[in-house]
Amino acid sequence: MNDTLQRIKIDGRDFVIVASMQDFRAEDSFIHRKNKLARYKGNGESKKHVGTYKGSLSNNMSTFFGYSNWGLEHFDENKKRKTFSSAKARGAIISEGTCFFSKTNLLKYLQEAKTEYFQQEQNYQNDIHRFYEERLKKVSRLSSELLAFSIYDASDNLSQKQNRGYIRSDDAIWRLWRELILPGISYLSILKIVPADRPIKTTAPAFYFRILLDYQFRSYIHPHSMEEQSLLSQRQSQRRANRLGAEKYRREVINYMAQCPFTHISDERLLIASHIKPYSISIKENREDEALDFLNGLALSPTYDKLFDQGYITFKNNGELVCGTLLSRYTWGKLGINTNAINRMNIRPEGREGYLEYHRNEVFQDNINDCL
Repeated sequence: MNDTLQRIKIDGRDFVIVASMQDFRAEDSFIHRKNKLARYKGNGESKKHVGTYKGSLSNNMSTFFGYSNWGLEHFDENKKRKTFSSAKARGAIISEGTCFFSKTNLLKYLQEAKTEYFQQEQNYQNDIHRFYEERLKKVSRLSSELLAFSIYDASDNLSQKQNRGYIRSDDAIWRLWRELILPGISYLSILKIVPADRPIKTTAPAFYFRILLDYQFRSYIHPHSMEEQSLLSQRQSQRRANRLGAEKYRREVINYMAQCPFTHISDERLLIASHIKPYSISIKENREDEALDFLNGLALSPTYDKLFDQGYITFKNNGELVCGTLLSRYTWGKLGINTNAINRMNIRPEGREGYLEYHRNEVFQDNINDCL
């Protein structure tokens, strides 16, 4: 039944997530040539690796896309790859017009990648900050929220015996997302969805493509200049030298919230005093009072600390748990979390509203308004 599946709101409409394929890294060989790392050569290719079409994982890939002809020959008489229109005639079509990106997701990606565009912790062939504003304008000017496209099989052919499955599109949005993304630190998430008010078995699915940035490179946890980075390092060194404030913070958090709301563990040796609004942000803003405020902390056991710290979960002001869509239904099940149930957790939310709002808007990796 649809009620057992996680839901998501997209452009004001409710969908259920039938399946997902997560964490497809953006290889340097795939992204636009202007974004390539200095240590690599070549222009990059426009087909995206999505798995292996032989072996134990092949059934998952074929079932997910509803396509089983991976790796068949799709070349013309000159040994050139068939275009989308000619590939369609040969049966290489995987999905026609039922894949889409969202404008909101592309804008969020650019916002989160801005620091890397300008600070460039990776070594690129070009000074990529020169491209940022132009790319932001391109996305901002898109006339639709949902950007539909078609994909076809661009896999290595069977004679090469590499069994690597690739997808490709000839549509403009495919070219645009290749232009936006930065190699190594970006990845692709694909959700297989159907409208929540329709039966799954008789409804053709759609595929929601999203691009995301590695947590460690998201702008909100990065200083915006080398001067700020140096200052932050000095402050952190001072605090390492004198841990009385940190120890007091931890003690007050655990005294106020004596157990993890997920595991009910109360052994403080296994509890982490997790900041709601990140410590680094409060220090950057010269708000040490926030950084050491026990109301800005939750007592969580390590797994749930990581889920919260990296924005896979968040909380409403009444303590209700909100689960993002970047983990699979299988993973949520192993974590003991029913994503469809109303899980009101004992986090003692009173007085934490401002911190929780910051976490929902800045740390949580999904759009809070899209999560049901």
